[in-house]
Amino acid sequence: MDEEEACPACPTFVEDEKTTPLLAKETDDVEQQQQTPEETIDPPSSRYEKTRDRFYSYTDGPVQFWLGLIVMFLVVLDGAFFFFLLVGWQAMCTPRMNCEPRNWWYNWSIQVLNVLFTYLATVSLPWRVSNAIHLFGKKRSSKPGLGVYGNPTEEIWYHISETGRKIIVALLIMNTLTQYANQATRIIYYNYERQSTWPGFFWTNLFFGLSMACAGVAGAIQIYLEERIRKQNPDRFTPGLPSIIGQYLQVVLCRKKVNNSDVSSADEDPRPLYEREESARGRFNKGVSKLFRVDKTTLDLWGL
Repeated sequence: MDEEEACPACPTFVEDEKTTPLLAKETDDVEQQQQTPEETIDPPSSRYEKTRDRFYSYTDGPVQFWLGLIVMFLVVLDGAFFFFLLVGWQAMCTPRMNCEPRNWWYNWSIQVLNVLFTYLATVSLPWRVSNAIHLFGKKRSSKPGLGVYGNPTEEIWYHISETGRKIIVALLIMNTLTQYANQATRIIYYNYERQSTWPGFFWTNLFFGLSMACAGVAGAIQIYLEERIRKQNPDRFTPGLPSIIGQYLQVVLCRKKVNNSDVSSADEDPRPLYEREESARGRFNKGVSKLFRVDKTTLDLWGL
């Protein structure tokens, strides 16, 4: 009987029922810290802080979260379509880089993409501004480990150094402002002819490039600093999205099955490989869900 080898890259996970309540407790603790009791705030909340918290309570819900995910999906989908038209990977007409209806679809794809970017820049702006006020203001301490009220928190965003957070927030606010300018140029130069000739070509590409650069650099810095903190404190902070996605893909891409007889009796998990894969996928999905609940500020800064 032919036997298939188990993929060496496939990780083996063992369920540890003792850790599940602990992880749930850690998540609950973080959520409780995010809801700072009024009596523990010193000095008391200002009118601005109460208004901010009330606004957050209205906007920070499951509808906003799922809408953000849908928008991100549309960004990827429309972005891919725009890229194919940009490089001429289309069979609608010739010449591939300048013809109809390619030019019409090219213009509308980037118009839709800009509207999606403007939405994300708008819904994330309050969080970006409030973090800027916290970091550059003097009323509340913004030392690593302290939230917007100056109280200890386990959200990883607040454990980034003050300098790191200031750089990230400044870049994100610049991303919002340049995106608004980019959206304005797309309204002024609304069709393909206007945006592909002078001066439309210059202004639309200038602010588009600046907006993407600010977001890209801010995202890279934030991911790097948060992942470094997680590696330094693996028992304190949940794995980040890059690690979870990497582990998930490692399991998904490992498709080879192993015969039950190939599993050693000394193996900690004697289940067939396909059962291990299913269990691992479920665990990764729960990890992503928990990450979305624990690292709220990290996601709110990006409109999720």
